[in-house]
Amino acid sequence: MKIKICTSDKLNAREWNSYRNSFNTVFETKKDLNYFKHKYIKSIEGYSYHAILLNKNSDVVGACSVIPMLYRKNENIIKIGQAVDVFILKNFRKDPLTLSKMYSNLKDLLIEKGIIAVMAVPNSTVYPYWINIVKWKYLGDLNYWIIPINLGSITNKSKFYNRISSICIEFLLLLNNLFSIIFNKPQRKFTYELIDDEKFTDYRFSEGYEKITINDITFYFKTYNEDNVKTAYLIDAKQKNRFSYRALVSAANFITKNTDSDLILYIGPISFPQLMFLKVPSKFVPKKLPLTCDILKKSNEEIFSDMLKLESWNFGLMNYDVR
Repeated sequence: MKIKICTSDKLNAREWNSYRNSFNTVFETKKDLNYFKHKYIKSIEGYSYHAILLNKNSDVVGACSVIPMLYRKNENIIKIGQAVDVFILKNFRKDPLTLSKMYSNLKDLLIEKGIIAVMAVPNSTVYPYWINIVKWKYLGDLNYWIIPINLGSITNKSKFYNRISSICIEFLLLLNNLFSIIFNKPQRKFTYELIDDEKFTDYRFSEGYEKITINDITFYFKTYNEDNVKTAYLIDAKQKNRFSYRALVSAANFITKNTDSDLILYIGPISFPQLMFLKVPSKFVPKKLPLTCDILKKSNEEIFSDMLKLESWNFGLMNYDVR
């Protein structure tokens, strides 16, 4: 087998098609080529970075991809990579170090392109590998916050519970509407924050996402049917370009009244007091979302040591669609 290191614009038609087929096989999805080309080519640089595992017939049987993103560290702009879509077809997993070799070979290109560090939210299957073999650093788990609109549907109990919970939620929304007018707190400033300008949002929000603008508030969400629970994933909510209490309340109000969602879910930090979203205890989360980091150059480890603290990051679904 051969490991090819390249940017997205260097993949040929055969490799694109082979990549799509192998990805869909491993993850049991039906993604088309447009999905991958938008995801990798519409990035801030017009391409992403890839370690492609090829068999003797030049078929793509594995990959490790990193998408470049711009972040602000205090007043400085830096480039950070988001590792995504790591896979190897089952028949080609005999060497346990193959994935490590793929990422190690890719690092040279990432450093050459000015990437400071790579972030990832690995699933439970590959998490031990990245931490123990590749030596990524674990920062902490991302927080889940929920509004249980229809408790009966969520818990598979009597629909009577839906009526009770919806009345409670309606009251909470009214209460938070009032509080957010009086105490409209913005999200605190984090050391590392994604630069989500218009170019980024055009890239980030493809088909299926809802964008709603109400006066000076804009929010994004996407709905899924999760095991018969209609879930609205709130991606972001901003008032005058800042995540805020008032924006959060407006988004929750709209989703509750204009969709048939059973549950609203937000993932990431909420730094201000609010009485609307409930923080899910770690033992009840549907799956752990461990944020991990790899600072690429030894010479940067001291300068960017604060990267290894979860509280330094404003990191959630806007940064990485963990769904």
